[in-house]
Amino acid sequence: MVKQNNIYLSIVMPAYNEAANIASTLEDIAQYLKNKNYLYEVIVVNDGSNDDTVALARARSSLFPYFTLLEHFPNRGKGYAVKVGVAAAKGDFILFMDADNSTRISQVDGLMSAILDGYDVAIASRRIPGAIIETRQPFYRIILGNVYIVLSKLILGVTVNDYNCGFKLYKKEAATLLFSQLTRSDWSFDSELIYLVFKHGLKIKEVPVRWHDKKKTSKVRPFQDGIKSFVSLIRIRFQNKRHA
Repeated sequence: MVKQNNIYLSIVMPAYNEAANIASTLEDIAQYLKNKNYLYEVIVVNDGSNDDTVALARARSSLFPYFTLLEHFPNRGKGYAVKVGVAAAKGDFILFMDADNSTRISQVDGLMSAILDGYDVAIASRRIPGAIIETRQPFYRIILGNVYIVLSKLILGVTVNDYNCGFKLYKKEAATLLFSQLTRSDWSFDSELIYLVFKHGLKIKEVPVRWHDKKKTSKVRPFQDGIKSFVSLIRIRFQNKRHA
């Protein structure tokens, strides 16, 4: 039997009320990775769901060589859930992916190629040449997303084209460093991690991916979260400046 400390890829999946998606997402992962020549694990972090997310995830556990289901209550936020999952990960490389399967596991190969080429972090991007958007977001969300990117570049002083695509791959050492300093528990955690990547001089690459919008299951409240995001960016910048 292969020991757990030989795990090559850890897949961390935060899940909050993802009963509509999590079963098919886990099945897709198992189907795609079954013929890979490396060992992997899946870590689902239930972030206080009140639907059938846990039962559906547990029912698919036998599909994987290693499967971990972590739970906490109440809902703490996506950033908190990912941090918990990363802390439990044993792989040489750690992938964070959304449970709604907006970016499918088949896209990991492009990110892995970037990591093997010497990058510390590879992030999926919907906003660079080569990206394929199968189903677009509503127009107002595209506008808000563009505004968020401009604000992020101005406030944080970092230059990437897509901060919040839920599909990112880290070397184990980079993930350990970055997540140990993560302070944001809500969905602004992505921006803080990218800020920390630049702060520590790590090498990051954006990789174009195939992506489709899951309108029915998005937890984002555009206008309320837009205001919260602006405040979060200010806090990320000045909190890290104090600790520099």
